[in-house]
Amino acid sequence: MPSGWRVAAPDFATSVEEMLSGEGSLLYGGRWNSKGVRVVYLGTSLAQASMELLVHLSRANVLKGYVKMEVTFGEEHLQHIAIDDLPDDWADDTMASSVQAVGDAWVEDQSSLILQVPSAAINGEYNYLLNPSHPDIDQVTVSDIMPHSFDPRVLK
Repeated sequence: MPSGWRVAAPDFATSVEEMLSGEGSLLYGGRWNSKGVRVVYLGTSLAQASMELLVHLSRANVLKGYVKMEVTFGEEHLQHIAIDDLPDDWADDTMASSVQAVGDAWVEDQSSLILQVPSAAINGEYNYLLNPSHPDIDQVTVSDIMPHSFDPRVLK
C-alpha cells in the first residue's frame, strides 16, 4: 500500500485529527490550493516531506521539535497529475494560481482521496495531496505521531 508522510510543528500537531485537518492550507493556501481550501500536504517519503518543510524555513532554531506521522492508503484512492498536463512554468512561484486552480478543482470534484503532484522542491519527485473532506477519509491508516528531528548541519 502506498503511504505519505506528514511533518509538522508540534504546536499544530497535538492529535491525528489536527495533523490531518488541513487547517494551515485553509488559512494560508499553498502551491496546490487557494486560501480557503483544505488540503493536507504529504511527502511521498519522509525525506521528501522534510525537504518540502525545509524550503520554507529561514532559521535553524525552528528545526527543533518537529513531529511526523505516516499516512497509508489504498492504491484505489490515488489519482495522478501528469506533468505534461501542467503549464511549463508550473513550479515557478508566480504560477501558483494556475496550479492552485488544479488542486481547488480536485478538492471540489472529490474525484479521489489522494492526488499525486510533482514536487517543486526536488525535480523528479512527488508529493501527495490528501483531501480531508473526502468521504473516504476514514480509509486512511495513520501511524502514531512521533518526534522528528533534523541534523543541524542542514541549514549551515
